[in-house]
Amino acid sequence: MSKLSDNIEKARAASRERLELAKEKAGEGTGIALEKMSESKQRAATLLGDGKVKAAEGVAATKKIAKTAASKSEETITKNPLAVVAGGLALGALIGALLPKSKTETKYVGGAGKKINNSAKKAYGAAKKAGQEQIDNLGLSKDSVQDQIKDLLGKVAEAAKSAAEAASDAVKSDKSGK
Repeated sequence: MSKLSDNIEKARAASRERLELAKEKAGEGTGIALEKMSESKQRAATLLGDGKVKAAEGVAATKKIAKTAASKSEETITKNPLAVVAGGLALGALIGALLPKSKTETKYVGGAGKKINNSAKKAYGAAKKAGQEQIDNLGLSKDSVQDQIKDLLGKVAEAAKSAAEAASDAVKSDKSGK
């Protein structure tokens, strides 16, 4: 029995030794895992900070472009108010001409609609005549007014394109920074 007791005691000692070794290795593994998690957390925080900075830069660039476009539009409106009015009238007439009449509109507003339409045509004719007189008084030609309107629309389109490109660049740089 003493041999059996010795064997049992040796087995217990070996088991304790293995248990202590397993605890030690588990502790080392936990430390490594915690270190890796900490590094990952730091990288994520850095990337998030970089993303916020890039987004703020993109917003600032877009705001700057929008302010520039608004300033240029205001300047154009101030310098050429008649051209803007003429452009607005032309745009309104175009939209009105493109919208189809609905059955409901014809049913409920039919007769009144004709009267309104005739009144609107008279008002449009009077506005056109008055506008033409103003343009003639200012010594402007049809071509110069059209050129100013084209220039204004070109500047608006250019501002919109610049804003879109800035936004696109901000998104691209944000994606490439990840």
